Amino acid sequence: MSQKKHLDTLLEIKDNPSTNQRTLAKKLNISLGLTNAILKNLVVRGWIKAKKDTGRKLLYIITPKGMAKVSGLMYQKFQETFHYYHYTKEFIAKYLMNLYKKGARTVSIYGFSHLTEITYYAGMSTPLKLEAVIDDNASKEKYLKHPVVTVEKYLSKYSTGDKNNAGQPIIILSTVNPGKLTKKIEKYEKLKNRIKIIEIERILTHEK
Repeated sequence: MSQKKHLDTLLEIKDNPSTNQRTLAKKLNISLGLTNAILKNLVVRGWIKAKKDTGRKLLYIITPKGMAKVSGLMYQKFQETFHYYHYTKEFIAKYLMNLYKKGARTVSIYGFSHLTEITYYAGMSTPLKLEAVIDDNASKEKYLKHPVVTVEKYLSKYSTGDKNNAGQPIIILSTVNPGKLTKKIEKYEKLKNRIKIIEIERILTHEK
């Protein structure tokens, strides 16, 4: 069984000592059978103990050994997240530096996901200028103090003939699936050949 399942179950029991199997299954979004198997595994390891409640119900209590395991698993999870963040940021920064060496001077970021912040700070470590943060509906006014604009507003800047950007490639770093963005770009005949969408998830998995 995965350590994530162990950690999620232990944390739930720690935070809700009066929980039972059925409640746990719903909270963790897993089957009752799998929940039962995980709990038996944790009891055998000595990380939790079962206590009889009224009737045939069992309550589960985390043991001192279980608390120590929670701390260890959380630290490991933190280390993995920390490593992922820095590795990903460096990888994206190198990719963006190559774009700069090839002549790019500005980039924009499209969408909000776990990759948005990493992409933002990766760009900040290069000479590239962040031109815009783009969202389908601009549901946020600002992102890290940078104004957020709709796709339409962003593209209209170019379609009205901005002399400062004439002829320059329009590079958009997409941190989400760019399907909606691509459809909207199709409406701008004069611009679509200038726009290059770079899907961050794809470059991280070394796809072309």
